[in-house]
Amino acid sequence: MRMRLTLFAGFILFMLLSGLTFFSPDRIALRLESRQLQGGKVATVEARLFYEAWDGKLITKFEKPAGQVMVTNRHGELTIYDEKENSVYRTQSVEYSSENNLVYYFLSGRTQDLGLREMGFTNSRTDFEDGLMITRWNPPSSLTHLFSHIELVHDDYMPVYAGYYDAGGELVKKVYYDEYEIFSDLILPRSITEFNYLASGDSIVSRVQLSDVRINREADSSWFDFKVPDDARILE
Repeated sequence: MRMRLTLFAGFILFMLLSGLTFFSPDRIALRLESRQLQGGKVATVEARLFYEAWDGKLITKFEKPAGQVMVTNRHGELTIYDEKENSVYRTQSVEYSSENNLVYYFLSGRTQDLGLREMGFTNSRTDFEDGLMITRWNPPSSLTHLFSHIELVHDDYMPVYAGYYDAGGELVKKVYYDEYEIFSDLILPRSITEFNYLASGDSIVSRVQLSDVRINREADSSWFDFKVPDDARILE
């Protein structure tokens, strides 16, 4: 059960963090704290992320819940290692690719479309209002059952808002990117807040805070060299 929960938590992190903005760091390490509120209950995930651009490997060391390490790469090969039980679970899916998280979007500089163009979305409209650039993106035919369109808002070329509309035109998700900080090699939003509106009328509010950002030579950690022990028990 713990393995499934960690897999779910990792997937949530990917979805929350996909779509930010990078320039050219070779490696980055940072601390992440995610709080999710639903039905009056708060779930917290704390982790440290270690990413290297050359091989696309992302290592997530969970601190809360503690004792597990998640490793993925650009091919979507996912490994979850339980330190306490010395067990390992492996799977593969495009949704687990390291190219679906904030680090990849930073490095690829995909701030204008947040990866939508690669997914087949097309820019159908661009407006300018009060210094903001507002773009509308229409989905490919394969995704029209999920989305009618997605709206992006940029301020000074940086994404500050994304609105997702379902097939019926109802707003179902809002994401806000703020507290931008300029580093030597990148510009990073320290805070990402997401509102998901459910069909039941309930909503899920998630907030991700990023801190202790270290880039290139400053990102010095043995976790970049993490490998699952050879004697780890394999879970099916």
